[in-house]
Amino acid sequence: MARTITLLHHYYRGYPADFSAGPAAARGFLGWDTVPLDLDLDRTALLMMHLPDAGLRPESAWRPDCPRPDLLGTVEWVPRTMRLVTESLPPLAAAARRAGLQIAHITMGDSYAKAYPQRQRCIEEVGNAPAPECAPLPDEGWERERLQRAYHIASTPPDADPATPWNLFPPGLEPQDNDLVCYQSWELHLLLAARNINTLIYTGWALNWCLWFSPCGMTDMQRLNYRLFAVRGAAVAIENHESADTEGNLDYAYWMTAVKFGMLFDRPELIAALHDAPTIR
Repeated sequence: MARTITLLHHYYRGYPADFSAGPAAARGFLGWDTVPLDLDLDRTALLMMHLPDAGLRPESAWRPDCPRPDLLGTVEWVPRTMRLVTESLPPLAAAARRAGLQIAHITMGDSYAKAYPQRQRCIEEVGNAPAPECAPLPDEGWERERLQRAYHIASTPPDADPATPWNLFPPGLEPQDNDLVCYQSWELHLLLAARNINTLIYTGWALNWCLWFSPCGMTDMQRLNYRLFAVRGAAVAIENHESADTEGNLDYAYWMTAVKFGMLFDRPELIAALHDAPTIR
């Protein structure tokens, strides 16, 4: 018998266009609304994606003597991600575990994940990578040059110890029990298919970047016909000079997610529904 919960899903009504407003025809859109939908807990996974422990803590953040001073120059998301991993995500992860929801950690690579038995178990389960559909062009350094120009970074930051890790799992959000740990779309697909999971709830960093476009992100998993959601209040966006004061990029990312990939949950509503969910017998 399915373990099902019903909760509000937030979606955006991109209609009707008001052409009397000329170029601003979108003023006629009805905007955000909600609808109650069922969620099958046994076919759903909570994805915690690209959650770096930057080595920064409230007592040392934004000071020259912090563990990674090079991160303070251009990595503007650090304060919001600190809040995400210390305040927003732990209650959601705890509620998911209580409800028996599958948790998947989507990492930035294997360097900090392979020491965990959960990662080793996943590697053994999926086996070797399938042959690529097509080979990439040779790397001629264009992307590296673009990133250096966009973020004003040197190849070796002068004031940082390159050996200091910054992408470890944040304390309290490490893999546990039967969690999945992977960083490639084909791995995630095989692991989920073996567990009959077809619904993914995305959290993490950054909604308008990695959660959309990186391996295991929404673009890849939508093409594989998964049902996708994101959690409002459990994701961070990358902001810029023009959006910083209002977190306008995050607002845009929620809208874009709703109209392109799936609907949204509000974090408090999802936590409450998971707390009331029937547990595994």
